[in-house]
Amino acid sequence: MALVVALVRLILSLVFGVAGITKLTDQKGTREAVMNFGAPKAAAASIAVVLPLLELAIAIGLLFSATTWLSALAALVVLAIFVVAISINLAQGKSHECHCFGQIYSRPLGWSTLVRNVLFGLAAGIVIWNGPEFQPPLASTISHAIASLSTWQLVILIMGVMAATGFLLQRRQSTSAEQPPAPPTGLPIGSPAPDFELPNYDGGRTSLAQLRTLGKPVLLIFTSPKCGPCISLFKEIRDWQTAHDDQLTIALLTFGTIKDNFVNVARNSLGYVLLQEKNEISILYGAIPTPTGVLIDTDGQILSNLALGGDEIRTLLKSHVENSTTAPKNAPTTSRTQGTGIHPTPAT
Repeated sequence: MALVVALVRLILSLVFGVAGITKLTDQKGTREAVMNFGAPKAAAASIAVVLPLLELAIAIGLLFSATTWLSALAALVVLAIFVVAISINLAQGKSHECHCFGQIYSRPLGWSTLVRNVLFGLAAGIVIWNGPEFQPPLASTISHAIASLSTWQLVILIMGVMAATGFLLQRRQSTSAEQPPAPPTGLPIGSPAPDFELPNYDGGRTSLAQLRTLGKPVLLIFTSPKCGPCISLFKEIRDWQTAHDDQLTIALLTFGTIKDNFVNVARNSLGYVLLQEKNEISILYGAIPTPTGVLIDTDGQILSNLALGGDEIRTLLKSHVENSTTAPKNAPTTSRTQGTGIHPTPAT
């Protein structure tokens, strides 16, 4: 039993150590992930620092007998919070990136994410159940167990470790090879913006030319209905569309069907929502990652580089709003409806 507890402690220490280091070294991604899970934006920066430091403290504590029990208890509490947060997000249909291990391993939320955290919680429970008094030194317990193995048992153990390591490395290389190339920088500033005509969320069709007839620059934001950073940005986009309606037109180009986008549009009362079949317009603009923003001037020319991610889109918007002048008094006006905010061309 002592060996089992020692191995569980070692595994948990490695898991929490890697999770803490990778989150701490990728503060931007950790901040986005924290907001995706529903944390207030004002607290996201603090949580993004405190959480990985706590994980590192747990990892170190599990290595020493005197602090093992309390560290395992802290691990169980943290994992229980993770399980509750993941369950709530899955119940709401959200599948944003978990960012569990920073940039080393980050996958969309799924039932496997929930099961993994439950298993880690059970492992922490084993250490807690063993009691605070019986926590033998980690190194001596493992070394004693290895010393008691026969030659053949030791050979089998070494071969098993080597095989598992080789499998993980091969899987890592395969995953890296499948990674898409770095996203392009987008179209040159001053070049013509590719025109398009897409179905509106609320029926009919709308083109870029129609968006430009409103007499204001157009901010295109490329999104996806299952993109975690996009979901966390939608409420802000609604506020931007209201607050800056006199300075620019903000249009969303998303993927999929009306059903795919219903929750995001209805929950946030989004306007100017246009539906790509896949990513045909995103490809024209080089805006494959989501969310990505780009500004287009009233003459239909590219006005900015691509803004990749929520932070860059916020910066792009802030810069434009601060530098823009008051819209001409004779500029056309229109009311914003839930779907597109302009009168759609009837479907034929």
